Amino acid sequence: MEKEKYLEAGIIVNTHGVRGEVKINPWADSPEFLKKLKTLYIGGEALKVSESRVHKGFLLAKLEGVDDVNAAMALKNKTVYIA
Repeated sequence: MEKEKYLEAGIIVNTHGVRGEVKINPWADSPEFLKKLKTLYIGGEALKVSESRVHKGFLLAKLEGVDDVNAAMALKNKTVYIA
């Protein structure tokens, strides 16, 4: 049996604003831990985090290539993985 390459870290619960930020609910670690990471994996694709901040127990993240609210909405309810 092959080991999993990624660890589930949370879920994208919503968008935030109109610039394409996503709101991530962390599962195992604190949002402060996730804030330190520079790359998140969503749907098997590596997405670089260009900006992030903690807000009310969630992580708000701006991901490269996600430039508007419509692109962010497409990621809603997706699981976020870390390597």
